[in-house]
Amino acid sequence: MSDNKNPFNERTLELQEVGPDTFLSVDLWRPKGNRGVFGGQVIGQAMSAAGKTVESPYRCNSFHCYFLAAGSNDEMIAYEVRRIRQGKSFCSRLVIAKQSGRVIFMATVSFQRPEPSVLRHQYAMPVVPPPDSLLTREEHERRRRERAGKVVDTEKITEYNTLPVETRHIPLPRDQRGLPFNAIWLRAKGDMSDLGPLHHQSMLAYASDFGFIGTSLRPFQLDQPDTNYKLSMLVSLDHTIWFHESFRADDWLLYVIESPRAASGRGLVVGRIYNHEGVLVASTAQEGVVRGTSLGNEGEALEFTSEITRAQGSKPRL
Repeated sequence: MSDNKNPFNERTLELQEVGPDTFLSVDLWRPKGNRGVFGGQVIGQAMSAAGKTVESPYRCNSFHCYFLAAGSNDEMIAYEVRRIRQGKSFCSRLVIAKQSGRVIFMATVSFQRPEPSVLRHQYAMPVVPPPDSLLTREEHERRRRERAGKVVDTEKITEYNTLPVETRHIPLPRDQRGLPFNAIWLRAKGDMSDLGPLHHQSMLAYASDFGFIGTSLRPFQLDQPDTNYKLSMLVSLDHTIWFHESFRADDWLLYVIESPRAASGRGLVVGRIYNHEGVLVASTAQEGVVRGTSLGNEGEALEFTSEITRAQGSKPRL
């Protein structure tokens, strides 16, 4: 943590209470080229809103949401929380997000009272290079565009620098670059030592949308000049995150992503998030609209073997 001691910027997830169980965002980010605000920010803010209606020691154990319409950054989002159930072990909340009275997003959120368990197992964390040995996101973007003979997008680089999350992309061997697989290190920028578990969960929920649905496009190598495909639409439809263990969002976390299927104009991605000690702290899933056209013969569907999920005693190595 010695290199991550700057103050954490809470504005990304900050909410203003404007009524009983009703909250208003104070900041929205629309990435360059996006049709709407960043979905991860809406996810994080909705989780934070739900958490404000739950007493300690309950912590979020699962979050399921649907993106119903693109959100605008010209108007703040209102989050209305409904208390569906309050039990001894679990409680449930429904969050409805609106702009100009129109519902753009909805989520169901479950919270659990912490409890010990002797029944435990997990997939092993793959062996990957440490984050300090990898390029920053800004360096990665510069190198990627330079290799493609393109002008470096300084506006996009500046945008990366303002984000509350930093990432390190793990490069795949050349013969694996067309696999529906991605792995990145990520962490919140700044020290979150004084913030509670809900802040860490909401921040990871925000970050879990980075590079996610785009993994379903990797087999088509759209960034290569000799690709046979052209993308026409890429939009998230839903997002789910399950929390398994406590963690620090301002420590490095490994995000391993796979896409088992793309078909019918939709792509599916699933993810696993590990702390630096190899503990699986969260799992994710998302489906999105994935539409494109073929520049040649369509041929058969591409097929892959999921190496990362094979059951072996040794850790899989990337």
